Amino acid sequence: MPQPKGNPRIIGFEITSQCNLTCPHCFSAAGKRAYNDMTTAECKLVIDTMARIGVETIGWTGGEPLLRQDLEELIAYAKDKRIKSTVTTNAVLLDEKRAQSLKDSGIRALQISLDGSTPERNWNMRRTTDEEFYKIIEAIRISRRMGFKLILATMLGFENLDDAPAMIALARREGFEAIRFCGYTPIGRGKHRNIRERLDFAQGLERLFAFIQESQADESITAVFDPGFGPVPPGYSFHECMAGLETFYLKGNGNVYPCTNLLNDKFCVGNIREKSLEDIWNSPEMSAMAALPRDQIDGPCTSCDNFYNCHGACRGAAFAHTGNLNAFFPVCLYHFARQSATRR
Repeated sequence: MPQPKGNPRIIGFEITSQCNLTCPHCFSAAGKRAYNDMTTAECKLVIDTMARIGVETIGWTGGEPLLRQDLEELIAYAKDKRIKSTVTTNAVLLDEKRAQSLKDSGIRALQISLDGSTPERNWNMRRTTDEEFYKIIEAIRISRRMGFKLILATMLGFENLDDAPAMIALARREGFEAIRFCGYTPIGRGKHRNIRERLDFAQGLERLFAFIQESQADESITAVFDPGFGPVPPGYSFHECMAGLETFYLKGNGNVYPCTNLLNDKFCVGNIREKSLEDIWNSPEMSAMAALPRDQIDGPCTSCDNFYNCHGACRGAAFAHTGNLNAFFPVCLYHFARQSATRR
């Protein structure tokens, strides 16, 4: 297992485990109360280390990062260390005063999470009230007027797949630069059986396949599909795993993981309260997933003519679905396309 190469380009920093919402599928299982979150002083110390190991960008997330009143202080502190920042927020708490505060601290880009095109559809996915939905829409418009680069993040599962075209229309109408579809991955609260029954794509690959093809052909806005979908048409290529090589994820309680899709105790490399982030980053365990031999993946991968391009897809997502690092990616759209062509 090689040592990590280069420096961490962009990392996820869960600044708090507290959230004002309780989304049923939340990958971090955030709740109404914070659980052992790092203090301002601890965060600054870890930012110092991030600067030493070459972190380029922090993606501040949660929970809901706007619940941390020291968020802007920490963003400005990171900026002084030449580290850029972006913020992912559900935007319910993002009024004009807070948006200006974020901008003054150095933020230029926001990723706003919204999982439904109407109050009713968003409630189904995120349990937001009508009032909260319209607060989000107003926050989007405030942010656009202030000149933020805006990315819309939408968790896409089987249950809300029919609403996805409307989400693209909303993103276009509200001035987003891109829409990022986050594939359902059973992590955190999302691993519960009732959530899997609602969101797992195994029951709707044909519809998912058709939607991705249509959205990729739409040139009016950029639609991005994250690793939870595996390799998508038309290219069916998949990036080399950068877990522990160019990225890592820091939980609010100090636990460090190679990436967001590896939020399982099995993959926790260490805790910054017990060991320095520098030592954790340089640990062979950090890059173990990126070094995982892909020729041991089971099932259709062994005879697939696209294996060279997709590398078996995201092993973290495959593990979340199956509990097996060597399992075939269960929602592989390339395999689905080949099977469909054979049946014709």
